[in-house]
Amino acid sequence: MLKLVRLFGPPIAQGNKAVRCVQSVSLLARYGTFSPREFQFETSDGESGTLIHQFSRHVSLTKRDFTDKTKYGFRVSNFYPLPDPESYGQQIRDLTTVDLAKLITFTTDFRSKTDFRSYTEVVNALDEECVRRVAGSTTNELLEMLHCFMYLLPNKIAQLKSYQSAMPKLIELFGSAENERDFLTIVFFLGMWKRNKTATLLMTEFLQQYLDRYLTPELSRMDFAILANSTYKASLRLAEESQAFKSRLIEEIVGFDDQGDPALLVTLIKCARMNRLGSDEIIEKVRSYVRSNGHRKELDFRGLTHLFAYFADNRIKDETLEALFVEGCWARFEEEIRTHGYETRSQSCRPKDLATFLWSCGTLSVPMEATGVNFNMLEKAIRLKVEAGEYRYTPDVLVDTVLSLWICDRKSIGLFRVLFKDRALMQNLRKERAKVESRKDLLLSCAEIDLPETVDMVKTIRKPGDAFLLDRHAPEFLVRPALRKVAECLNQLIASDQLPIVSLRFNLPVKHLNIASILVQLASGDVLNLDVLDDKNCLNDGVTPAGLLKLKLRILEDKTIGRATINVNRHEAADEIMCELKTLFKSLPSRQN
Repeated sequence: MLKLVRLFGPPIAQGNKAVRCVQSVSLLARYGTFSPREFQFETSDGESGTLIHQFSRHVSLTKRDFTDKTKYGFRVSNFYPLPDPESYGQQIRDLTTVDLAKLITFTTDFRSKTDFRSYTEVVNALDEECVRRVAGSTTNELLEMLHCFMYLLPNKIAQLKSYQSAMPKLIELFGSAENERDFLTIVFFLGMWKRNKTATLLMTEFLQQYLDRYLTPELSRMDFAILANSTYKASLRLAEESQAFKSRLIEEIVGFDDQGDPALLVTLIKCARMNRLGSDEIIEKVRSYVRSNGHRKELDFRGLTHLFAYFADNRIKDETLEALFVEGCWARFEEEIRTHGYETRSQSCRPKDLATFLWSCGTLSVPMEATGVNFNMLEKAIRLKVEAGEYRYTPDVLVDTVLSLWICDRKSIGLFRVLFKDRALMQNLRKERAKVESRKDLLLSCAEIDLPETVDMVKTIRKPGDAFLLDRHAPEFLVRPALRKVAECLNQLIASDQLPIVSLRFNLPVKHLNIASILVQLASGDVLNLDVLDDKNCLNDGVTPAGLLKLKLRILEDKTIGRATINVNRHEAADEIMCELKTLFKSLPSRQN
């Protein structure tokens, strides 16, 4: 689309050049797939060297139709490096579809020889012409087109109108000529269409119809990794619906060669996380892998945080491994800062990777004061990333980051102010309302309780004053079975005059921290907040509180509230629970003193 009017409209008289220029810019803004600013600073090499690039090469070299032995039926010099804006549109129309795809590949070289505006117009023109051809193209022609666009625009291929038109057409054509090669290729390209409902629907229907047919023992590890990665990108959970997929995923992870590419293992672990696939075999594999490979440079910050997060998902208590994860992640982060400075846009230390690391630390109740993590350095890096705009379109990631820091007992008023004073962040945060509201509200409650100096800022967002209310009633849906069982045991003990309790009820002392407890009124006039430690809010050792419960207990301690916990993981029978309760209340005076 080299000046839309020039390309697709009739020639304009020399005296109307100014009008033509204004019209073309206007039409470009309205109808072009890309605007020039999208290419002004972006080099489209963000995927270069990453696993997606490896997948792309693999699919291109092993799943591609190489039966066409012809070179190409056009002269590159007719198009680049000086495309004629008067004839470019007609020139690309005259090409065959296969030659048009080959021209897309040559456009990569043109990029380095022109300005970003001309490049944008060329890309838009190619996209528009490809859209025009989708309906009449064969499977091989469409795939060749996509392979070449993947070479040209690895970061932006899913934004192309031709890509979005081609995917449904490819699936339609596949139904009449099924084969394993095209199945994997379509799955790969569908996986590039991230965070899109249409893509998820297409992927779901495609795999429901064909997965069992092509997920065979003959499918190579790389092919399965492509399948797993694409389902992960499409947020598609298959483990519950396909036993074959679940078994193969576990098999590939457990049998992964320790000397293999760590990025492949990380991709499989990410898929297991997304499928909520808890497995003792996988846990043991990750444990042994990190112990023997945690030092490898190929296992970067991003990869190590995903392995760490798998342990956090399954709430595994392993202090030795926790130390390896935290030390390894922090060493890689420090190295990144030393090498590239604070304002790095590294693909390894992205905002969401920092958020994943901190979430894992918080969930596993890692005692951060005993680690080598320099929170001042970490906060500075996050703040500079905010200023550089890295959180602008993902404000929920910043909310998660600051909340995780709070759970780790790092109350960052600086980052809190940065988050809630940035207008652009707040505007995008409102767009994400349903997704992030509960976490944002909990963060506001924590700030109001722990840092009274933030009240003025909280006032601009919500009415303050009730973040902590010890006697706040807990809604019925938050009363867990274990909590109700303990309350029933307490009532039996009260009825038989075995405990000096006047009353009890379910409470929710910290607003938006949705872990209910039992507020006990003692005969002495004192009150006691009784928390129940069950499998919902503790680690797998059955003793250590998970991050959110630890946060609640810390707030109660800071408020000097009488508090106690009873562990029902060790006591299932009502008689055992009542015996434990009697022991607890007998020791209560000494506990409180």
